Amino acid sequence: MQKKLLTVAASVCVLLVAGCGKHSDAATQPSQQAFNAVQFCGDFASAPPELKALADKAWKSIQSGAFPVALKCLDKLAADPALNTEQKKSVASLTEQVKKQMAATTAVK
Repeated sequence: MQKKLLTVAASVCVLLVAGCGKHSDAATQPSQQAFNAVQFCGDFASAPPELKALADKAWKSIQSGAFPVALKCLDKLAADPALNTEQKKSVASLTEQVKKQMAATTAVK
């Protein structure tokens, strides 16, 4: 009986130590938000080639986590006078999402 109790106690200690290590790793990882780019991609699907290329570069930069590059692309898009109202709204929305993610990442560090 004592041998079983000792085995159970040792197993519990091992599990507790193993579990604690995983929690500290998770706490240091920045939270990744899901970006809502359905509207953005749709608004630029039939855009002129130069706008579509810039929008694609912005989206690919977001997907790869290169947020400063994405913001530069989004700023260039926002400054383009050829954008229609829907495109302007999509760019503004995605820009805010990127800024929030960057702030969240910076706050964790």
